[in-house]
Amino acid sequence: MGRLALTALALTLGLGLADAPMAEPRRAAGGLETGAIEPGAPISSAIPEVTTVPAGYVSYDVQPEPEPATSDEAAAKSEVEPEPIAEAKAETGPADAEPAASVAAEADDAPKPDDTAASNDNVAPAEETVAADAPATEAEAAEAAIADEAGAHAPAGQAAAEKPEMPHLDPATPAAEAIRARLAEIPEEGEGYEQKERAALLEFYATRGYAPLWVTADGFNADAEAVVAALATANEWGLNPEDFPRPALADAERRNLPPADQAAAEVDLTQTVLKYARHARGGRIMQPSEQLNSNLDRRAQLIEPADVLASVAAAEDKGQALLGTHPAHPQFHLLREKYLAALGNDRNAAPNAAAKRLRANMEMWRWKWPDIGDFHIIANVPSYTIDVVKDGRTIHTERIVVGELGKQTSIFSRRLQDVTFRPMWRVPESIKVRELWPSLLRGGGMMRQYGLEVETKSGRRLDWRTMDWANTDIRDYEVVQPPGPKSAMGYVKFSFPSQHTIFMHDTPDKWMFGQRQRTLSAGCLRLRNPLRMAELVLEHDKGWTAAKVDELAKRGPLNNEVLIEGRIPMHIVYQTAWVDEDGTLKTYSDIYGHERRVTLALDGKWNEINKGRNHLAPHVPDRRQISRAQNGPQPRATSRSGTTNSTFMSSFGLDF
Repeated sequence: MGRLALTALALTLGLGLADAPMAEPRRAAGGLETGAIEPGAPISSAIPEVTTVPAGYVSYDVQPEPEPATSDEAAAKSEVEPEPIAEAKAETGPADAEPAASVAAEADDAPKPDDTAASNDNVAPAEETVAADAPATEAEAAEAAIADEAGAHAPAGQAAAEKPEMPHLDPATPAAEAIRARLAEIPEEGEGYEQKERAALLEFYATRGYAPLWVTADGFNADAEAVVAALATANEWGLNPEDFPRPALADAERRNLPPADQAAAEVDLTQTVLKYARHARGGRIMQPSEQLNSNLDRRAQLIEPADVLASVAAAEDKGQALLGTHPAHPQFHLLREKYLAALGNDRNAAPNAAAKRLRANMEMWRWKWPDIGDFHIIANVPSYTIDVVKDGRTIHTERIVVGELGKQTSIFSRRLQDVTFRPMWRVPESIKVRELWPSLLRGGGMMRQYGLEVETKSGRRLDWRTMDWANTDIRDYEVVQPPGPKSAMGYVKFSFPSQHTIFMHDTPDKWMFGQRQRTLSAGCLRLRNPLRMAELVLEHDKGWTAAKVDELAKRGPLNNEVLIEGRIPMHIVYQTAWVDEDGTLKTYSDIYGHERRVTLALDGKWNEINKGRNHLAPHVPDRRQISRAQNGPQPRATSRSGTTNSTFMSSFGLDF
């Protein structure tokens, strides 16, 4: 519903919209920092193994290129996230640039995406969404998700202009000529990342006249030995040492190597360097959502291959530069310390069960944005907690409720888009198809019970009592619950749009936060104290006081969206192992089985992975419901312990 429509509704109800505090309009951002670490800058001394950070980060999409969006689709999509850079190049502009306020104001008038289930192993879908939070179509949501995940947060200072082309030089020695010939033998076909690595290799050597970096006629030079030594520590970093076998030339006593042998050793070692850097950034599992589970919406955060080669070649200690391709996140390195301790005295030993748990948690950090934000929110699903972090320090911790085992909370990162006070609830596709449509066929008892209304996609209110639901597709309409005492959203919700159509919100059912296992929602995150979260976010973003936030939540306009102007990343993570600031290792139950899936993948047991169902699959009405409605009575609402209408609303924290 647009602002004018909301105003008219409020005036009709006598709510005095004009006199209430209003959200400030969003300003279009002229620029935005994209990271916290300058290219080539030293990492904190707390992480002595890492010395430099290569200049560019990129993630590769190994799927076919999407069809170009129409002008209308592009306009709708601009509300959510910028489009991904073609061919997964490093970002060259403000990837997190804010959309104009006028675009955001039209959110409610855009078509809404189908809601999707959050379960993999059960048919019950995720059941929480507000269409105003989502892109116009599911395809656009997926593209927006890729844009946000695919290297959108590279280190600060990354050049906005394209890098100048370096001249290609002809080989000046027989060894250089042999290297050029060896490079020409690399297959042109392959996955996207393989093609990028091949192109980077060809360009790197062409600009240096194919002069060797590692090999002389007498064998490996000192730089090569340093890199070989770094490769030998793969197991200490949670990588598979079998992926980086020791080059035969490293132990050879042969001298006066022929040019062909020099070229073979040279190219092989450079390719191994690129492979190591790829694995260091999560490249063993390139697409977790496709290879493991659709709820694991993460991507390998690969470093641009050309930047890997340039950084390593320019480094004084090339072995340390290679180790510097691992994530710089402090938690990654704290977990690594515990992993080394679990390995024991033999650093090359096969990891035991404890070490494998830590290795899996390290791997999931490889998928996270290089820059997680100076001010960010991080919700850890297995621990049922959420933290607000500012400048590396946790300033607030709160309990949360997460998705049921059959309606899981998806794991992803997006930027926080808005905080909505006294929000309305737009019923997701899954609930419309599976619960409301059967109820409407029987007379619409659930519509009356929870004060729901039917609207067209453009927001025009319809009388659902007069509609022929046996011959009407409910997916063509919106079902909404206006703000009020029965609202599923409570006082406030936080939106971070994605194709998963989940968000974070209030709940009147505070009993849930006293449970030890809080897998009680339909996919969304519920906060025990959402107003405190709103206070911290809006104080940081706008300088608002707690009193102003409380006024908006208790007496402000209905469905009042406060757009976030700055960059506040929202990270939903799945860490079954976490090292506290005092060095204590805490472990949590693998409630959704993601740790097991990652472990099986790292062990190469892909055929044992149970991916479950795709929670993004569309919802189709079961036409058999028509005959059932004609033969059976209307189900009656029951208490929270019941199995009828309570199933519908108890997932949203309501108990009538």
